[in-house]
Amino acid sequence: IIDGMVVSVAGEQYVIPTLSVVESLRPAPEELSTVLGKGEMISVRGQLLPLYRLSRFFGIRGAEEDPTQALVIIVGDGNMKAGLMVDAIVGQQQTVIKSLGSILAEITGISGGTIMSDGRVGLILDVAGIMRLATA
Repeated sequence: IIDGMVVSVAGEQYVIPTLSVVESLRPAPEELSTVLGKGEMISVRGQLLPLYRLSRFFGIRGAEEDPTQALVIIVGDGNMKAGLMVDAIVGQQQTVIKSLGSILAEITGISGGTIMSDGRVGLILDVAGIMRLATA
């Protein structure tokens, strides 16, 4: 059982472990930039962090494309921090981690699944895996 922040991307729900969440914010245009060879970046209190769009990681269509209209969840793993762009924060809940089976166990960035309150399956994000995938 983990505490998690439930987020939505194009109607799909994901759970980010609360221990990995630093803060959430709606970025202003002046906080966003693109660095050649590094991709999109966000400035948070003077610190430049990579900005990753969950919709691009998982090939989801219909997600918010404008970062100033979306939300950015600042996550951390050890000394590394990054921003994950999502459409909305749904809430916070305790979830039971369910194994995805051997076929889906190798998907980088996903640590398991859970049954959401509406009966649908929500994927539990592996923040360390997402950061490894993004920097590969």
